Amino acid sequence: MKIAVFSDIHAGFGKGIRENDSYIALKEALELSKYCDLILIAGDIFDTRVPKQEVFAKIAKIFTYTKQFPSSAKLKEVIGKDIKEISSLALKGIPVIAIHGNHERRSRELINPVQALEHAGLVINLHCATAIFEINGEEVAIHGMGSVPERYARDVLREWRPKPIKGAKNILMLHQSIGEYIYSPLEPPSLRLEDLPDGFDFYIIGHIHWHDIRNYKQGKLLFPGSLVTTTPKKIEATQQKGVWIIENNNIKFIPLKFQRKIYFKDFEASPQVKQRIKMFLSSVEKGSIVYIKIKGKTNEKIELRDILEEYNKILELKIKNETISESEEEKVKLIELIREQKLSPEELGKEMLRRNAEKLGCKIKIDEIFDLLVSGDIETAFAVLKGEQKTLW
Repeated sequence: MKIAVFSDIHAGFGKGIRENDSYIALKEALELSKYCDLILIAGDIFDTRVPKQEVFAKIAKIFTYTKQFPSSAKLKEVIGKDIKEISSLALKGIPVIAIHGNHERRSRELINPVQALEHAGLVINLHCATAIFEINGEEVAIHGMGSVPERYARDVLREWRPKPIKGAKNILMLHQSIGEYIYSPLEPPSLRLEDLPDGFDFYIIGHIHWHDIRNYKQGKLLFPGSLVTTTPKKIEATQQKGVWIIENNNIKFIPLKFQRKIYFKDFEASPQVKQRIKMFLSSVEKGSIVYIKIKGKTNEKIELRDILEEYNKILELKIKNETISESEEEKVKLIELIREQKLSPEELGKEMLRRNAEKLGCKIKIDEIFDLLVSGDIETAFAVLKGEQKTLW
């Protein structure tokens, strides 16, 4: 029994030099899988819910590659899905079992692109369903749940209640955020590791783009990672991309040969920062992905458009300008002070008056001037400031 596992291809992602990266990565992943009995894809084959026809056609053509290789896998039973939905063409060659990801998720009434691939006989799509195969006298049960909105994930999993098939190797495949691994304040995950049901040999989780594997319950927890880098997270971008091969109870990682070099570089703001960026970029390998961050204080505008136009022809260059002016720094410090000390409106007013007085070099009793201003005695406040009237205290 030999099973290939990968995830998050994101076909259609990328422009310029990276326009074909997802297709190149998928071709190589399938090449590495050609001696396997099954191929499992844990979601986000496509980067959008409604991919362009050109994108869909390229992916469909690539998947036909799996039809020319023999497999010992025989479909025995399907639970939670009408077996008639599975085309005989999908069982020709190496069966590909896929779930939809959050990038592909559509409402129940609409067909998502993974379902469209199933209608074309290229994959078997599982959502809250189980496919049981026999491979050389052994049974393997693939339990798949596609992406659902994060707030419903735990409830949907509990309602589905997948149960391991006795005597089979059981693989649970999901595409969701897991609280201990990934968190978004916009859509907090409802699933945690403790919510995953017992009794499975492998728990395969798509959606998380860096890979990890560890012992979990009685089996192994696997995050296959993505086949292409889509975000500037160092944990994702600095790992190799590749395919996982499950053979009996062992699992190994095979990296793709196609790996773009990725660079992260921080620069401090200075009059020479543009020159320093250009010097660094001249040493970078062509075709690389480069993430640059400019930090620090400056009152001068740093114009970067010309650098982007020049180097994005040979690199994928992203520059994040995080510089702040002195006035912005004051605002940031004031916001931090408000958060930390929970200032009242009165305390906030006094603090702002104090900071402005310091800038002007005025040595005044802040509380006295503030009280005069609050009471509406503007003339006395000005008189005190000009030294025409002594302070009250």
